[in-house]
Amino acid sequence: MKKILCAGLIALSSQFAMAADAPAAGIDPEFAKIEAMVKANNMTGAYQALDKLAKQGNPQALYNLAYLTQTGQGTAKNDKKALELYEQSAAKGYPVANYVLGKNYISGSMGLKADTAKAKQYLEKASAQGFDDASVDLAVLLFSENKPASDKAGLAKLDPLVKKGNYQAIHAKALYDISTGFKNKDEKPIQQGLSSIQELAKKGYIPALMAVGNMFTNGNIIPQNLPEAQKIFTALAKENVPQAKESLATVNKMIAEQAKSPKAAPKKS
Repeated sequence: MKKILCAGLIALSSQFAMAADAPAAGIDPEFAKIEAMVKANNMTGAYQALDKLAKQGNPQALYNLAYLTQTGQGTAKNDKKALELYEQSAAKGYPVANYVLGKNYISGSMGLKADTAKAKQYLEKASAQGFDDASVDLAVLLFSENKPASDKAGLAKLDPLVKKGNYQAIHAKALYDISTGFKNKDEKPIQQGLSSIQELAKKGYIPALMAVGNMFTNGNIIPQNLPEAQKIFTALAKENVPQAKESLATVNKMIAEQAKSPKAAPKKS
């Protein structure tokens, strides 16, 4: 499971798009040099090389330059400038830039005011450009509207991804099923969603492992099992998964408190 966890962490933490991430027709050999600089932690050199390509209008370079500017790698951190670069990249049709802008409008980060309508616009563009992560996040945003029409639209976004085995889409659909089941007091979608999440967890999918760990902790959907939750969060904490250490601390505290509580004496017959 450790290899799967590590792969998942890379996918979660890395927003830097390298040459291999670009469409085949749009790969610039200069990106191989930039990738080598990044691997060597020469972020100043990478920034300068990207800046040269960005001035030539390369959308991937504009995106990567925005990311380095946002995170302050190779240059001073500057959210306003980063947003301008993301916008330029998005305007040239780079899907990841549209996706990042959509995510930031959802959370209201980077100095932006939270705006669901704008978030949907950017995510829709990225989704139409074939960026699967955007399709999933757009579906989740549609589900949050809690309307039959938006639910239908969200399911339509997820369905082709679920059919091709996209873990993120399967997980989003599972959470939707569980939520809908509780809302409608229908056990079938709850069990269907739970089964999907458990299967993903067995395959080492990090969000599903976190979900199962939380279920074992809370005991609302499945019987509470703190030792199992402890095992899951311990493994994830070792891989530096966000929130895993906090969840592990909560579980450890609950186990300690239960150990202090006197066990009920067996009833005499």
